Amino acid sequence: MQMKIIYCITLFLSIVFSTRAGESDYVSNNSLISTYYSNAKELLKSNPTECIFWADKAIGESLSGGTKLDLGRSYFIKGLAFENLHKNNEAVQFFYKTLTVAKENKIIDLEMDALNKLSALYARTGDYKSAVLYASLLHDRKDSSAMSHQRVIAKMLPGREELRKREGKMKQLLADNSMLDINLRSNLKMIDSQGNWILFIVIGYGLIFLSFIYIRHQNKLILQKNHVLIDHMHTLEAGKLELDHTLYKAEESERLKTAFLSNISHEIRTPLNAIVSFAGFLRQKGKPLTERKKYIDVIHQYSESLLSLINEIFEVARIESGEIKQESEQINVDEFLKKIHAQYCSDNKKTMQNNMKLILNLQPENPVCFIDTYPERLRNVVTHLIDNGLKYSENGKVEFGYVVKESYIEFYVMDDGKGFSNDKVEDIFERFRTPDDFPKSEFGPLGLGLTISKNFIESMGGNIWIRSNNEKGSTFFFTLPLK
Repeated sequence: MQMKIIYCITLFLSIVFSTRAGESDYVSNNSLISTYYSNAKELLKSNPTECIFWADKAIGESLSGGTKLDLGRSYFIKGLAFENLHKNNEAVQFFYKTLTVAKENKIIDLEMDALNKLSALYARTGDYKSAVLYASLLHDRKDSSAMSHQRVIAKMLPGREELRKREGKMKQLLADNSMLDINLRSNLKMIDSQGNWILFIVIGYGLIFLSFIYIRHQNKLILQKNHVLIDHMHTLEAGKLELDHTLYKAEESERLKTAFLSNISHEIRTPLNAIVSFAGFLRQKGKPLTERKKYIDVIHQYSESLLSLINEIFEVARIESGEIKQESEQINVDEFLKKIHAQYCSDNKKTMQNNMKLILNLQPENPVCFIDTYPERLRNVVTHLIDNGLKYSENGKVEFGYVVKESYIEFYVMDDGKGFSNDKVEDIFERFRTPDDFPKSEFGPLGLGLTISKNFIESMGGNIWIRSNNEKGSTFFFTLPLK
């Protein structure tokens, strides 16, 4: 509050004791200096940087061929230009030069202009002591100038009485000004005495502000650590879920392995028991030749079933261990399926017994289709699906073929045997699993053929699925990419 009072008083003194601060209609006797000065004055407010350029021109010309008044006024207008550019240090420097020139050459008006500008500039920048000092000098210079002026006027006027009255008024004015100066100095001392308290308050507020900044910084660190802890907690929860899932899969795998061993032991024991039993029948003497031949056929049938089961087990093991490796090659799909069909019709007795039919459905209207694939894997898949269709079709037919789509080829194998509910179709592709309502065949167990087929198709970039109906049989589909 005290600082504001000093600032207001300083400005008041500047207004009271200066009427033309920097606004003088000064014109030099030197035409070149006058031109430079006029250009600088016109650009003072609109373009202070250009004003400095012309002021330097005026200063140079004043030093070489001008008067001290020209030099002082050139310094002064350059200081005003720096003041407008808010370069206070440069402005103070040129106002000091102006003041020096004015004092040395007793240029009163220029001296008062310089004192007024220095006082106002220091007040604006917060240096109130300097502001009050130059305001006091301005006040003293004004008093001296006014007194000299009054004395000149008094000499020109008739009558000593009038002169004494004017001198009395001037003394009273000087006394009032002295009182004002005393009050200003008293206020300045009071400000000095209260400086420590003000400094203490400023430091206190500064410490509070720094404490607030430190607390905010600590809060940010705490929030960052909380985020890290939350991330770790989420990671631990995800790890726990993954461990739970792994544990579940391990338990499921153990359960499936147990079921697998139980099923395998049963499936292997059944044909082995039949083979051992009928081999024992063959050792009996006195059996007719026709009956012995029948026993040999049964042993042969169960041996093939046992060999097929063992081959499927080894096939699954080879797939999971990654031992099956084969180079892809380009095949003609029509020729490939025709060979499989011809092989079944000539070699496989299952297609001929019980009036069963194996139908190959090709697309004669379409151009010849070629694909890059693994022929042996594809043949295993097709034969597995055909074998299943023949196995579970009763006095019906099995049809297989393909349809070309935009970017892939879709194969199918359709039978008209007894189907099963669609909500259990996914189970038949899992190893060691068979739906409860999956039809049983008189030729032995389903085995692992569908698991092998699924692994083969997915390894070739395709997909396999089934559509089934309890009354109209089942259709297996699988796709392979054309490229």
